[in-house]
Amino acid sequence: MQHIKTILGSLVMASLFLISRAEAASVQYILDHSNTLEDGIDYLLVTISDDQSGQIDFQVDTLAPLNEKTGENFGIASFGFLLTEGTEITGDDFLLPEKWKVQFNKGMSEAGKFDVRLLGTGQTRQDPLEFSIFGLELEDILAGFAAHVAGFELEYIGHEGEYREEHGHEYEGNSHASSAFFYGDKMVTAVPVPAAFWLFASGMLLLGRIAGRRRA
Repeated sequence: MQHIKTILGSLVMASLFLISRAEAASVQYILDHSNTLEDGIDYLLVTISDDQSGQIDFQVDTLAPLNEKTGENFGIASFGFLLTEGTEITGDDFLLPEKWKVQFNKGMSEAGKFDVRLLGTGQTRQDPLEFSIFGLELEDILAGFAAHVAGFELEYIGHEGEYREEHGHEYEGNSHASSAFFYGDKMVTAVPVPAAFWLFASGMLLLGRIAGRRRA
């Protein structure tokens, strides 16, 4: 019995350490507005993850409404986000795709200026866009993101987002769009249960079964 108590105590201490040091958290946002296309459509998904290791990871995915319109050299050309007031960061804190660079306090079309703008080249567009930042936590990132996506094919008309997809159809005032800006701040997920919790729960269940067998 004393042996089981010793194992149980060690497991509790180890699990609490894991939970405090390796608790994973993530949040997701939808970009559903555009300077060119119709608003209210889920165009891109931004996932931000923090595993408490000293860095946060971003993944920006294009969704079906854009993926159905892919053309030559399709992908994310730039991405902007906001930081909480007083957050300090430099270009050296970023792990970016090859040939991408960091800019600060730059505009993203009608979405306005963003604290950080990541920019690639015409030949380095990303889909998805993945990058990491060292020295930040989730709470350092404010809701509000923008992305410039290029390389899709879409015919549209007017300046209010009204658009058409019947390629080759002739109508007065038609234009052809190969890129657009997208932005939004709609949160779509909450923080998940940390993996360390399930490790702790599984260990407790196993020890409970062992103890029950010994009593029997």
